[in-house]
Amino acid sequence: MPTPANPSRTELLAILGATPGASATAACRSYLEHRRKLLAADPDPRRAEVRRLDEAFGRLRAADGVARRLADYQRARVRIGVGAATVTVSPAEPGTTAGDFPFPGVDRVHVLTAFNPRSRRLRPHENAGRQRSLAGQVAATGLPSWPAVGGAGGHAEPGIAVAGLSRARARALGAEFEQDAIFEWTRTAWSLVPCDELVEPRELGWESVRVETALPDPLRAPATAAQADRTRAEAEEEAAIARARARAAEPANAEAAAPGEPPPVPEPGQAAGTTPEPGPAPTGLAGEIAPAPRDLPASRGGAGE
Repeated sequence: MPTPANPSRTELLAILGATPGASATAACRSYLEHRRKLLAADPDPRRAEVRRLDEAFGRLRAADGVARRLADYQRARVRIGVGAATVTVSPAEPGTTAGDFPFPGVDRVHVLTAFNPRSRRLRPHENAGRQRSLAGQVAATGLPSWPAVGGAGGHAEPGIAVAGLSRARARALGAEFEQDAIFEWTRTAWSLVPCDELVEPRELGWESVRVETALPDPLRAPATAAQADRTRAEAEEEAAIARARARAAEPANAEAAAPGEPPPVPEPGQAAGTTPEPGPAPTGLAGEIAPAPRDLPASRGGAGE
């Protein structure tokens, strides 16, 4: 029996032999037991039945991972640049609203980002490139959009608030950029919409505060950080190349020393590993006390005669 194209959680649990509404622990136990029985009958793990079982369990595990990570989204506040003002929307108790919904004539606004796919931290320039790609897709729709920044605690990510998308289209766009969830803001609710359809949306209330200060360009700081990241990487690469060249040059320049003896110490002004060229005979006091060669008669006069 083939797996449905877009199976529901109940259908996936049925493939595992688990009851509807089973917990993750119960589903895992059922999966392992069912798989053991299949392999006992035929130990080939490539069988269609085994693959189907593995795929169903993998989908459920991925959905459960998204559900666990949604706690961070529930605490997030989002700042949206609306003209020369910034509106900050925060989650509140379900069914409650306070403040203004600053989009006249708009039913709903979705807040999207392309940063940190699957909650995996990327380098600043990688995130900035992904965000520009998302911004290009949003611009191509011709729909109204506003810059946004969202996050919880000390972590914040640039985003885009878009009006005119259906929930399904906004969710699909978030999934395309490997996001766990997107935000949906209406006059009556602030909703956390998982991009995995197996995870139920969570509807909260909201409160908003407006300040008459424009929201700074959310991509400017990441771009600056990206440039610093590239500069640092280039400097590290150049230093590594210099070290490699120095190591490669050492055997060619090092002067051989007798076993057990340290290498010769260069004279002042002499480069390491070089042999001093013969120069003029010593003069002055050094010339007066220098012994004459043994195979030549000694000079009759002192230095300078």
